[in-house]
Amino acid sequence: MRLKGVLVAVSLVFLMVALLVITIPAFGSLDSVCPARLAGHVCRQAGHNSNIKGGVSPARLPLRKPIIKPTIDLPSNTLNLKSTNSVTTDKWAVIIGISGYFGTQSDLKYCDDDALDVYNALTTIYGFPPDQVVLLLDSMATTANIQATIDWLIANEGPNSMVVFYYSGHGSRALRGDTDRELIDESIVPWELSRIYDGELALKFKTLESSKVWVGFDSCYAGGMDDVGITGLNRIDTQACRETQLSYESNLLQNGYFTYFMIDAAMLQGKADANGDGVVSIEEAFKYAENSMRSLRLRQRPEISDQYPGEMIL
Repeated sequence: MRLKGVLVAVSLVFLMVALLVITIPAFGSLDSVCPARLAGHVCRQAGHNSNIKGGVSPARLPLRKPIIKPTIDLPSNTLNLKSTNSVTTDKWAVIIGISGYFGTQSDLKYCDDDALDVYNALTTIYGFPPDQVVLLLDSMATTANIQATIDWLIANEGPNSMVVFYYSGHGSRALRGDTDRELIDESIVPWELSRIYDGELALKFKTLESSKVWVGFDSCYAGGMDDVGITGLNRIDTQACRETQLSYESNLLQNGYFTYFMIDAAMLQGKADANGDGVVSIEEAFKYAENSMRSLRLRQRPEISDQYPGEMIL
Protein backbone atom coordinates (compact mmCIF):
# COMPACT_ATOMS: atom_id res chain seq x y z
CA MET A 1 0.00 0.00 0.00
CA ARG A 2 2.86 2.35 0.84
CA LEU A 3 4.49 1.69 -2.55
CA LYS A 4 1.17 2.32 -4.29
CA GLY A 5 0.83 5.62 -2.49
CA VAL A 6 4.34 6.66 -3.49
CA LEU A 7 3.62 5.80 -7.12
CA VAL A 8 0.43 7.87 -7.06
CA ALA A 9 2.30 10.82 -5.56
CA VAL A 10 5.08 10.60 -8.15
CA SER A 11 2.50 10.41 -10.94
CA LEU A 12 0.80 13.55 -9.67
CA VAL A 13 4.14 15.39 -9.55
CA PHE A 14 4.91 14.40 -13.14
CA LEU A 15 1.42 15.53 -14.21
CA MET A 16 1.88 18.94 -12.57
CA VAL A 17 5.29 19.39 -14.17
CA ALA A 18 3.89 18.44 -17.56
CA LEU A 19 1.06 20.95 -17.22
CA LEU A 20 3.54 23.64 -16.16
CA VAL A 21 5.75 22.98 -19.16
CA ILE A 22 2.76 23.16 -21.48
CA THR A 23 1.52 26.40 -19.88
CA ILE A 24 4.76 28.39 -19.56
CA PRO A 25 6.79 29.18 -22.67
CA ALA A 26 10.59 29.25 -22.42
CA PHE A 27 10.97 33.01 -21.98
CA GLY A 28 8.54 33.14 -19.07
CA SER A 29 5.43 34.57 -20.70
CA LEU A 30 2.10 32.98 -19.87
CA ASP A 31 0.17 34.34 -22.85
CA SER A 32 -2.47 31.86 -23.98
CA VAL A 33 -2.60 30.55 -27.50
CA CYS A 34 -5.47 32.02 -29.48
CA PRO A 35 -8.51 29.81 -28.94
CA ALA A 36 -10.54 28.27 -31.69
CA ARG A 37 -11.94 30.71 -34.18
CA LEU A 38 -15.14 32.46 -33.13
CA ALA A 39 -17.51 33.49 -35.91
CA GLY A 40 -17.56 37.27 -36.30
CA HIS A 41 -14.93 37.93 -33.66
CA VAL A 42 -11.40 39.15 -34.21
CA CYS A 43 -8.76 37.45 -32.12
CA ARG A 44 -6.66 40.26 -30.60
CA GLN A 45 -3.70 38.07 -31.31
CA ALA A 46 -1.63 39.55 -34.02
CA GLY A 47 -0.95 37.42 -37.05
CA HIS A 48 -3.98 35.21 -36.39
CA ASN A 49 -6.91 34.97 -38.76
CA SER A 50 -9.47 34.52 -36.02
CA ASN A 51 -10.51 37.53 -34.08
CA ILE A 52 -8.94 37.99 -30.58
CA LYS A 53 -7.08 40.88 -29.01
CA GLY A 54 -4.10 41.00 -26.87
CA GLY A 55 -1.40 38.71 -27.87
CA VAL A 56 0.11 36.69 -30.52
CA SER A 57 0.45 33.22 -29.17
CA PRO A 58 2.80 33.19 -26.17
CA ALA A 59 5.95 32.10 -27.88
CA ARG A 60 5.39 34.53 -30.76
CA LEU A 61 4.94 37.80 -28.85
CA PRO A 62 8.54 39.06 -28.68
CA LEU A 63 10.07 40.49 -25.54
CA ARG A 64 12.33 43.42 -26.41
CA LYS A 65 14.30 45.93 -24.39
CA PRO A 66 12.40 49.10 -23.38
CA ILE A 67 13.04 52.45 -25.01
CA ILE A 68 14.23 54.61 -22.12
CA LYS A 69 14.41 58.07 -23.72
CA PRO A 70 11.14 60.01 -23.97
CA THR A 71 10.31 61.56 -27.33
CA ILE A 72 7.02 63.22 -26.43
CA ASP A 73 6.47 66.94 -25.87
CA LEU A 74 4.02 67.19 -23.01
CA PRO A 75 1.78 70.26 -22.71
CA SER A 76 4.20 72.76 -21.18
CA ASN A 77 1.46 75.14 -20.06
CA THR A 78 0.05 72.50 -17.72
CA LEU A 79 3.21 71.23 -16.06
CA ASN A 80 3.38 71.54 -12.27
CA LEU A 81 0.00 73.25 -11.99
CA LYS A 82 -0.63 71.28 -8.82
CA SER A 83 1.53 73.78 -6.95
CA THR A 84 -0.01 76.89 -8.55
CA ASN A 85 -3.71 75.97 -8.37
CA SER A 86 -4.36 77.77 -11.69
CA VAL A 87 -6.46 75.05 -13.31
CA THR A 88 -10.06 75.97 -14.08
CA THR A 89 -11.15 72.43 -15.00
CA ASP A 90 -9.33 69.94 -12.79
CA LYS A 91 -9.56 66.90 -15.08
CA TRP A 92 -6.54 64.96 -16.34
CA ALA A 93 -6.18 61.88 -18.52
CA VAL A 94 -3.68 59.62 -20.25
CA ILE A 95 -5.08 57.43 -23.04
CA ILE A 96 -3.03 54.77 -24.84
CA GLY A 97 -3.98 52.76 -27.93
CA ILE A 98 -1.48 50.57 -29.79
CA SER A 99 -2.48 48.76 -32.98
CA GLY A 100 0.75 49.10 -34.95
CA TYR A 101 3.59 47.54 -32.95
CA PHE A 102 7.31 47.35 -33.73
CA GLY A 103 7.72 45.27 -36.86
CA THR A 104 4.60 43.82 -38.44
CA GLN A 105 4.06 40.43 -36.81
CA SER A 106 2.55 41.75 -33.58
CA ASP A 107 0.09 44.29 -34.99
CA LEU A 108 -3.47 44.51 -33.75
CA LYS A 109 -6.43 46.16 -35.51
CA TYR A 110 -8.57 48.53 -33.49
CA CYS A 111 -6.76 49.57 -30.31
CA ASP A 112 -6.05 53.03 -31.73
CA ASP A 113 -9.80 53.33 -32.49
CA ASP A 114 -10.52 52.36 -28.89
CA ALA A 115 -8.25 55.13 -27.64
CA LEU A 116 -9.79 57.72 -29.95
CA ASP A 117 -13.27 56.80 -28.70
CA VAL A 118 -12.15 57.30 -25.09
CA TYR A 119 -10.57 60.64 -26.05
CA ASN A 120 -13.77 61.78 -27.77
CA ALA A 121 -15.92 60.72 -24.82
CA LEU A 122 -13.77 62.58 -22.31
CA THR A 123 -13.39 65.80 -24.32
CA THR A 124 -16.86 66.10 -25.88
CA ILE A 125 -19.12 64.66 -23.18
CA TYR A 126 -17.32 64.86 -19.85
CA GLY A 127 -15.58 68.21 -20.17
CA PHE A 128 -11.92 67.21 -20.13
CA PRO A 129 -9.84 70.06 -21.64
CA PRO A 130 -7.91 68.68 -24.67
CA ASP A 131 -4.64 70.17 -23.39
CA GLN A 132 -5.07 68.18 -20.19
CA VAL A 133 -5.46 64.88 -22.02
CA VAL A 134 -2.43 63.06 -23.44
CA LEU A 135 -3.21 60.62 -26.25
CA LEU A 136 -0.49 58.09 -27.14
CA LEU A 137 -1.08 56.11 -30.32
CA ASP A 138 1.07 53.36 -31.82
CA SER A 139 4.78 54.31 -32.06
CA MET A 140 4.33 57.19 -29.60
CA ALA A 141 3.41 54.71 -26.87
CA THR A 142 6.94 53.63 -25.95
CA THR A 143 7.91 52.63 -22.43
CA ALA A 144 9.62 55.98 -21.86
CA ASN A 145 6.69 58.00 -23.19
CA ILE A 146 4.13 56.05 -21.17
CA GLN A 147 6.15 56.53 -18.00
CA ALA A 148 6.67 60.22 -18.78
CA THR A 149 2.95 60.83 -19.29
CA ILE A 150 2.09 59.04 -16.04
CA ASP A 151 4.63 61.28 -14.26
CA TRP A 152 2.99 64.29 -15.98
CA LEU A 153 -0.39 63.09 -14.69
CA ILE A 154 0.92 62.75 -11.14
CA ALA A 155 2.62 66.16 -11.29
CA ASN A 156 -0.60 67.93 -12.21
CA GLU A 157 -3.43 66.18 -10.35
CA GLY A 158 -4.48 66.98 -6.79
CA PRO A 159 -7.04 66.00 -4.14
CA ASN A 160 -9.95 67.51 -6.09
CA SER A 161 -8.91 66.21 -9.52
CA MET A 162 -10.63 63.73 -11.79
CA VAL A 163 -8.01 61.34 -13.19
CA VAL A 164 -8.37 58.81 -16.03
CA PHE A 165 -5.86 56.28 -17.35
CA TYR A 166 -6.99 54.02 -20.20
CA TYR A 167 -4.99 51.42 -22.11
CA SER A 168 -5.92 49.34 -25.16
CA GLY A 169 -3.33 47.00 -26.67
CA HIS A 170 -1.46 43.77 -26.08
CA GLY A 171 -1.50 42.20 -22.64
CA SER A 172 1.07 39.73 -21.36
CA ARG A 173 1.92 37.62 -18.30
CA ALA A 174 5.18 36.47 -16.74
CA LEU A 175 6.51 34.69 -13.69
CA ARG A 176 7.83 37.24 -11.18
CA GLY A 177 7.77 40.07 -13.69
CA ASP A 178 8.13 42.75 -11.02
CA THR A 179 8.94 43.14 -7.33
CA ASP A 180 5.46 42.68 -5.85
CA ARG A 181 4.43 39.48 -4.07
CA GLU A 182 2.47 37.96 -6.92
CA LEU A 183 3.81 34.79 -8.52
CA ILE A 184 2.28 35.65 -11.89
CA ASP A 185 2.37 39.26 -13.05
CA GLU A 186 0.28 40.80 -15.81
CA SER A 187 1.53 43.66 -17.94
CA ILE A 188 0.73 46.12 -20.67
CA VAL A 189 2.94 45.97 -23.77
CA PRO A 190 4.42 49.25 -25.07
CA TRP A 191 5.05 49.82 -28.79
CA GLU A 192 8.57 48.37 -28.81
CA LEU A 193 7.24 45.11 -27.26
CA SER A 194 8.76 45.60 -23.84
CA ARG A 195 6.62 45.17 -20.70
CA ILE A 196 5.29 47.43 -17.96
CA TYR A 197 4.02 45.19 -15.17
CA ASP A 198 1.07 45.71 -12.88
CA GLY A 199 3.28 46.13 -9.83
CA GLU A 200 5.23 48.93 -11.52
CA LEU A 201 2.04 50.76 -12.47
CA ALA A 202 0.58 50.23 -9.00
CA LEU A 203 3.59 51.93 -7.40
CA LYS A 204 3.09 54.92 -9.69
CA PHE A 205 -0.67 55.22 -9.12
CA LYS A 206 -0.32 54.79 -5.39
CA THR A 207 1.05 58.34 -5.25
CA LEU A 208 -2.08 59.91 -6.78
CA GLU A 209 -3.86 62.35 -4.46
CA SER A 210 -7.09 62.49 -6.47
CA SER A 211 -10.41 61.54 -4.91
CA LYS A 212 -11.72 60.36 -8.33
CA VAL A 213 -9.61 57.91 -10.33
CA TRP A 214 -10.77 55.63 -13.15
CA VAL A 215 -8.27 53.16 -14.58
CA GLY A 216 -9.32 51.02 -17.58
CA PHE A 217 -7.62 48.15 -19.43
CA ASP A 218 -8.81 46.58 -22.69
CA SER A 219 -6.18 43.89 -23.17
CA CYS A 220 -5.70 40.19 -22.62
CA TYR A 221 -5.37 39.12 -18.97
CA ALA A 222 -6.73 42.55 -17.97
CA GLY A 223 -8.32 41.14 -14.82
CA GLY A 224 -4.84 40.76 -13.36
CA MET A 225 -4.33 44.53 -13.63
CA ASP A 226 -6.87 45.24 -10.89
CA ASP A 227 -4.18 46.00 -8.33
CA VAL A 228 -3.31 49.12 -10.35
CA GLY A 229 -6.67 50.75 -9.69
CA ILE A 230 -7.13 49.62 -6.09
CA THR A 231 -4.05 51.42 -4.78
CA GLY A 232 -6.25 53.90 -2.92
CA LEU A 233 -9.80 54.79 -1.96
CA ASN A 234 -12.27 56.44 -4.35
CA ARG A 235 -10.94 54.53 -7.36
CA ILE A 236 -12.44 52.31 -10.03
CA ASP A 237 -10.54 49.81 -12.16
CA THR A 238 -12.38 48.31 -15.15
CA GLN A 239 -10.93 45.31 -16.98
CA ALA A 240 -12.02 43.86 -20.31
CA CYS A 241 -11.68 40.24 -19.16
CA ARG A 242 -10.61 37.98 -16.32
CA GLU A 243 -6.91 37.51 -15.63
CA THR A 244 -6.92 34.12 -17.37
CA GLN A 245 -8.87 35.26 -20.43
CA LEU A 246 -8.18 36.95 -23.74
CA SER A 247 -9.83 40.16 -24.94
CA TYR A 248 -11.64 40.22 -28.27
CA GLU A 249 -12.12 42.84 -30.97
CA SER A 250 -14.62 42.99 -33.81
CA ASN A 251 -14.15 43.63 -37.53
CA LEU A 252 -17.79 44.68 -37.68
CA LEU A 253 -17.63 47.15 -34.79
CA GLN A 254 -14.03 48.20 -35.51
CA ASN A 255 -13.33 48.28 -31.80
CA GLY A 256 -12.48 45.99 -28.99
CA TYR A 257 -15.80 44.59 -27.75
CA PHE A 258 -15.31 45.96 -24.26
CA THR A 259 -14.36 49.47 -25.38
CA TYR A 260 -17.13 49.55 -27.95
CA PHE A 261 -19.87 48.71 -25.47
CA MET A 262 -18.48 50.70 -22.53
CA ILE A 263 -17.34 53.80 -24.40
CA ASP A 264 -18.92 54.04 -27.86
CA ALA A 265 -22.36 52.60 -27.13
CA ALA A 266 -22.68 53.38 -23.42
CA MET A 267 -21.12 56.85 -23.30
CA LEU A 268 -20.92 58.35 -26.79
CA GLN A 269 -24.34 57.03 -27.81
CA GLY A 270 -25.76 57.45 -24.28
CA LYS A 271 -27.28 53.97 -24.16
CA ALA A 272 -26.23 53.26 -20.56
CA ASP A 273 -28.14 56.03 -18.77
CA ALA A 274 -30.09 53.55 -16.65
CA ASN A 275 -31.47 56.06 -14.14
CA GLY A 276 -32.38 58.67 -16.77
CA ASP A 277 -30.44 61.53 -15.17
CA GLY A 278 -28.86 62.55 -18.47
CA VAL A 279 -25.33 61.45 -17.61
CA VAL A 280 -23.66 58.05 -17.82
CA SER A 281 -21.58 57.02 -14.81
CA ILE A 282 -18.64 54.61 -14.94
CA GLU A 283 -20.74 52.00 -13.16
CA GLU A 284 -23.63 52.38 -15.63
CA ALA A 285 -21.27 52.13 -18.61
CA PHE A 286 -19.59 49.03 -17.21
CA LYS A 287 -22.89 47.29 -16.46
CA TYR A 288 -24.09 48.02 -20.00
CA ALA A 289 -20.88 46.55 -21.45
CA GLU A 290 -21.05 43.53 -19.17
CA ASN A 291 -24.64 42.72 -20.12
CA SER A 292 -24.04 43.33 -23.84
CA MET A 293 -21.00 41.07 -23.93
CA ARG A 294 -22.78 38.35 -21.99
CA SER A 295 -25.58 38.38 -24.56
CA LEU A 296 -23.01 37.69 -27.30
CA ARG A 297 -21.64 34.72 -25.33
CA LEU A 298 -18.07 35.88 -25.75
CA ARG A 299 -15.29 33.98 -24.07
CA GLN A 300 -14.47 37.01 -21.97
CA ARG A 301 -16.06 38.34 -18.82
CA PRO A 302 -15.29 41.97 -17.93
CA GLU A 303 -14.55 42.80 -14.30
CA ILE A 304 -14.69 45.89 -12.13
CA SER A 305 -12.95 46.83 -8.88
CA ASP A 306 -15.05 49.63 -7.43
CA GLN A 307 -13.93 51.51 -4.32
CA TYR A 308 -15.84 54.68 -5.09
CA PRO A 309 -18.87 55.50 -2.92
CA GLY A 310 -21.98 55.90 -5.04
CA GLU A 311 -21.76 56.49 -8.80
CA MET A 312 -18.61 57.95 -10.33
CA ILE A 313 -19.42 60.74 -12.78
CA LEU A 314 -16.43 61.87 -14.82
